[in-house]
Amino acid sequence: MMGKFEVVLPHPDERAHRPPPSHTFYVNQLDMGLRFPIQRFLTSLCKHIKISPSQLAPNSYSFLLALAVLLSYHDIPLIPYVFMQLAQIKRLGPGKFYISHKGDHNFIKGNPSSHKGWMSRFFYIKRDGKRRSHWRCDMSWRDNVYTLSPRTPERSPNLTSFLEAMRGKSYNAPELIKEDLLCFFKFSRKGVELSGDLGIVVFCLTHAITCARTRVSPELTLSSLSLLQTHA
Repeated sequence: MMGKFEVVLPHPDERAHRPPPSHTFYVNQLDMGLRFPIQRFLTSLCKHIKISPSQLAPNSYSFLLALAVLLSYHDIPLIPYVFMQLAQIKRLGPGKFYISHKGDHNFIKGNPSSHKGWMSRFFYIKRDGKRRSHWRCDMSWRDNVYTLSPRTPERSPNLTSFLEAMRGKSYNAPELIKEDLLCFFKFSRKGVELSGDLGIVVFCLTHAITCARTRVSPELTLSSLSLLQTHA
């Protein structure tokens, strides 16, 4: 059992960095892909870099989810070693960090240029369960991040082939995530095949996902996202 999650709205005099017996998250993180329970590959990455998932800037979620879709399509494991080879971590300020592409590996785009005032739109999450590690990572806030890559696995993933396949490509992160979700629920009209495991469900992805301009109603999107969590 994954346990239940309870949303707690903050009182006017409460602050994000001093939550009650719960953990702080932000509305804009939900907008960019945060869901509960948090995907296992995200908690594994946060455990490695030694920060809480709640410390990630909103666009970090969209970037990491889109990257996970592409990696899964190419049968590359979603492990911290892989993410640390392809992404970089920047400190935005006290207790806030942003994850984006490393170097010229800028094949994931489309995220908003800013989320004005996002730090003021916070809420708390309480988790039922007696296990101490039910979040699968340390939820304590830290001011510094661990940026060294893990040791190379014995069976090192072939990232050279992956980066070669990404050369010259440009993927819109929010639309890629949306299309992948529509494929899973068979709402997409594009040709699809099963691919990979994002740690909670099997997703499917189109052969040609080069910035597809999918038109989806807000009701359909929200309904699909709600259904997705029942599989987590």
